[in-house]
Amino acid sequence: MISKHGQVYSESLEKAASSIVSEHLVRGFIVGLGSGFAVSRFAAVLGAAIKRKELEVNVVPSSMQAWRLARENGIPLYSDSSHCPPSLDVCVDGADEISIADRSMIKGGGGALLREKILLSNSKLSLILADESKFVTMLSRPVPLEVIQFACLSVEKVVTERFGAKPVLRSLEKGYPYFTESGNVILDCDLPQDVIGKATSLERELKQIPGVVETGIFTCKVDKFYRARRDGQFDVL
Repeated sequence: MISKHGQVYSESLEKAASSIVSEHLVRGFIVGLGSGFAVSRFAAVLGAAIKRKELEVNVVPSSMQAWRLARENGIPLYSDSSHCPPSLDVCVDGADEISIADRSMIKGGGGALLREKILLSNSKLSLILADESKFVTMLSRPVPLEVIQFACLSVEKVVTERFGAKPVLRSLEKGYPYFTESGNVILDCDLPQDVIGKATSLERELKQIPGVVETGIFTCKVDKFYRARRDGQFDVL
């Protein structure tokens, strides 16, 4: 079921997805498939093109959700989709927040931040598809940290004392801890504005903490941002 928010942007996201498919994908490409609602619209458009025999590509999913999107839309998986190839042709992903100023992002609301960053960083062409509400003047969402279980308490202590964060262990609806597909936990860290505003240095410093596997701060290269608008159109940044 598409949420009310999704209904508002569904048309413009699908138009942007059609532009990505027609302009950037060719037969034989290996495509990294991100996660989230925007990517689900892209998967629907890509699957339709494959069904019409206009395109033949294989995808590497970033998560179980992405795997299901590929399966439900008839998109073939890369022969060894359990491993990221050394080089992908294109990666299409979404974002939770995007800084208008420097294009840094916060990702990981769905828990797939580790694999998403691997796919984006190993793609020849990296594309982000998101609606206009995700583009902000300053990043402000809690930053997810994927942490090995053994280091959960020690990482929590460090980010609290060193960065002034308020970390919360991500849990499921019934209170059980959320585990990523790599078997790790996630600390959602509410950070002071002056800290989160220095995205590049923050990403580097967080990853230096023993036990932190990956951070939801993304400063990797993105070639194009597709911004879906409420009026049914989209911009390319």
